[in-house]
Amino acid sequence: MRMSEAGLPCRVIVLTTYETDRNILRAVEAGAAGYLLKDMPRGDLAEAVRAAARGETVLAPSVAARLVDQMRTRPERPHLSERETTVLRLVAEGCTNAEIGRRLFIGESTVKTHLLRAFGKLGVDDRTAAVTSAMRYGLLD
Repeated sequence: MRMSEAGLPCRVIVLTTYETDRNILRAVEAGAAGYLLKDMPRGDLAEAVRAAARGETVLAPSVAARLVDQMRTRPERPHLSERETTVLRLVAEGCTNAEIGRRLFIGESTVKTHLLRAFGKLGVDDRTAAVTSAMRYGLLD
């Protein structure tokens, strides 16, 4: 659970030696106020903490560069229909095609059609990859 969702007034800064795209994106998507590397000078760290307390976002320069690269190279966000999104949300909850059909009052073959269309738009071949991709694009929030 995100602390901000729990109503706790805090700003979280990730201080780490890991500078992988996955870790950076996960931290930022989870609401981190900053992502800093442990090899930064102490004075810069202290200033970053103060900046985060003021509500600013603080990123190590190399981290900021990686995020910009990610944004530039990230493919355009696919557009899923409302029904495709709903079906993927139910898949993410662990529902089978039959369960999704019952919940949405549609046939199982129609569920499969919505999934296949979503697969095509997301460039994936299976349910797990579709949910993962949709989450990465922020389509299931």
